[in-house]
Amino acid sequence: MAEGRPPIPAELKRRVLVEAGHRCAIHTCRYIEVDIHHITPWATVKTHDYENLIALCSNCHRRADRGEIDRKALRLYKFNLRTAHDKFSQLEVDMMLALFSAGKGGKAPWMPYLSIFFNRTMEAGYLIAAHDDSNGIIHRSFSHGIPNTPIFLHLTETGRAFVEGLGLHEI
Repeated sequence: MAEGRPPIPAELKRRVLVEAGHRCAIHTCRYIEVDIHHITPWATVKTHDYENLIALCSNCHRRADRGEIDRKALRLYKFNLRTAHDKFSQLEVDMMLALFSAGKGGKAPWMPYLSIFFNRTMEAGYLIAAHDDSNGIIHRSFSHGIPNTPIFLHLTETGRAFVEGLGLHEI
């Protein structure tokens, strides 16, 4: 520990370790003896913030310190851990990232009977599903009683703000 640097509070350290399952956060490593690493170095931020801490084994920690594992990758590893524990699935997050990258007019066709995969993001107000038709008429067709007319998923302004807050759109 650097001189003058306070220890990471036990509750914060516990939270980071639980997030990673007490293993290295890099899913292809998963070694069980881990350190807590500052994604942006302590010398720069001078704080212990949960969003900036990740559990790494000593090998991955050294590689991160040497820049072999960059900060963007570390943030993505941390994000992947969080999506495993947080509200949204990887499919939901991937869709939001794709729509964000497509710009404000971006939309993705989706079958209505599969929209259950996006219920949580729609309930959060991040995605909306709509029938897009230039003349405003909704044409519906059915196959064996199941609607098969595509709907379109759109990222809302709230959803755009969520993706921007993650910082993953730059990766």
